[in-house]
Amino acid sequence: MQGKFITKTLAVAMTAICLSLGSAHASLSSNSKDGVVAVVNDEIILKSELAAATDYIAAQLQQSGTTATPSQIQKLALDELIVRKLQLGLINRSGMVANESAINAQMLQIAKSQGLNSLSELQAKLDAEQAGSYAALRKSVIENAAITAMWQNQVSNRMHITDQEINTFLRSPEGQKIANSEQVLIPEWQTSHILARIDDTQSAEIAEQKINALYAEIQKGTDFAKLAATYSDDPGSAQQYGSLGWVAEGQMVPEFESTMKNTQAGDYSTPFRSQFGWHILKVDNVRQRNVTEQYRKNAAKEYLFNRQAPQAEEDWLQELRSSAYIKIYE
Repeated sequence: MQGKFITKTLAVAMTAICLSLGSAHASLSSNSKDGVVAVVNDEIILKSELAAATDYIAAQLQQSGTTATPSQIQKLALDELIVRKLQLGLINRSGMVANESAINAQMLQIAKSQGLNSLSELQAKLDAEQAGSYAALRKSVIENAAITAMWQNQVSNRMHITDQEINTFLRSPEGQKIANSEQVLIPEWQTSHILARIDDTQSAEIAEQKINALYAEIQKGTDFAKLAATYSDDPGSAQQYGSLGWVAEGQMVPEFESTMKNTQAGDYSTPFRSQFGWHILKVDNVRQRNVTEQYRKNAAKEYLFNRQAPQAEEDWLQELRSSAYIKIYE
């Protein structure tokens, strides 16, 4: 859902990384003579920041074949920096906390794009070029992750796409391209499982011994459902004789899904471990479920969202600007 718009915001965020990293480099090398070009609430924009942003946007426009005058490019760069300062101020006031695992993953992606294999290699390379560059980049990645999350939240809250709008669109000439799309089938597995949970009351060794004992009973012909109801440490499914119902791809943890896909209908797996503990799963049945109608509605909603999102985004940014103190020095 909303894939194209989210892709757009991620692209903008990555552009902002380059902008802010260039600004960070400028700030790292700036001195007391670096003048202020704008004040945005409690934040300032330095000449060095504006110069770095202007150079970056000029290069991007040239690469895309877009022509603009130097004054137009500088105005665009200043507008981008003002919006960024406004957004970061809102983020700081909201107390948003970064997801360190996600940040590390993004940093590693940047490292690999530079032909490097680790964050330590990236840090060594950047700081060798200019001291403090790695910390500046990490700060930018954190800021841009927060901005992306905030954009999605703010824009989504302004979007109200009704079922009637979706149905009307699907009947339109444009929507007919989606409405007449091919049938969409997804595989589903009807599964049951027995869990020997690993927690404070049961060690990994005890859980493994328990699941192996239950597996031995199943091999002797003991009824899987009765064992699940009596011995499984998953109380929800145990009440249903181990049944988890119909499961589609992406709904279970990777270890469970992998084992499920490699177990024939009517058969059960050998014991395997996940983050929850030790499992034995049984695949009761497999089917192909027709989700064409839901797929078409989701595709229509995504299309309408992406069509309306730019205006919602513009409205939000205008609200930010109208309630802010912004002073630009000539």
